[in-house]
Amino acid sequence: MTHPLTIPPLPDLRFARIPLPAQKRYLGDRFSYIEAGCPDAPCVLFLHGIGSNATYFRYQFLALSQYFRVVAWNAPGYWMSDNLATEHPSDADYAQAVTDFTQALGIDEVVLCGNSFGSVVAQAFAMRDPQRVRRLILTGTGVGQKQLSQERREKFQARAQRIRLGSYQYGDAGVDNLVGPHASPELRALLVDVSRGTQAPGLLRAVSFRLSDFYTPDLASALTMPVLLVQGSEDQMNPRQENADLLLPQLPDGRLVELDGIGHLPEVEDPGAFNQLLLDFVGTHQP
Repeated sequence: MTHPLTIPPLPDLRFARIPLPAQKRYLGDRFSYIEAGCPDAPCVLFLHGIGSNATYFRYQFLALSQYFRVVAWNAPGYWMSDNLATEHPSDADYAQAVTDFTQALGIDEVVLCGNSFGSVVAQAFAMRDPQRVRRLILTGTGVGQKQLSQERREKFQARAQRIRLGSYQYGDAGVDNLVGPHASPELRALLVDVSRGTQAPGLLRAVSFRLSDFYTPDLASALTMPVLLVQGSEDQMNPRQENADLLLPQLPDGRLVELDGIGHLPEVEDPGAFNQLLLDFVGTHQP
């Protein structure tokens, strides 16, 4: 499908203080994030991909905020969130960061949705704190690896090298391998701008994590909540057969929906279909 030409405005950027006991884990005391909707409504928390940030979810803020408190974080080291102190964070470090973030915002229970790198962070958090995750939605799902192939190492190292040269250098590499063949020029330009917001220290830590041996199918029995995998048929970054198809059989309560012609980024490539999938999976609540 062609992408809608109307690009909705973004809510204002917000800040939250990292809880004092947690600040030793960070190079500062600040999370940044974007939020829309009624603060008393059920919370949908979005976790972005490795070369992205909270602005990626612009099509979700408007469409879903009439039903939910919609929150998208900037992961540690991304945009204006202070970075993790460790240069080589583990799954436990990122799961703890989600715990710290939700504590900072006073959020007890979430519908958790992560794209790509964010899908792996979402799994790490949901495995450790399943009672706090009502529903789990993973898009462009990544599952990690037990053993790292040379090809995969080289791909991540290439991304790290690009970001070291600058955020424009990183963004200007383009997004052709992220989207399906029918993505509009307007969407491609928007995604280039989003990726230009990436900062090297945050991405380098995320790359280190994605090169680790954290492999989620071996741990998926802990994901006891209902899980929805949304997969683009043209996903070149995390192909279904190497990721979602390995995770799905290990989930106690999981199902997969494939979107035809869509690449790695269903939230923006086909926001209407994705938002409806989320509403159908979660149910709605008028605040």
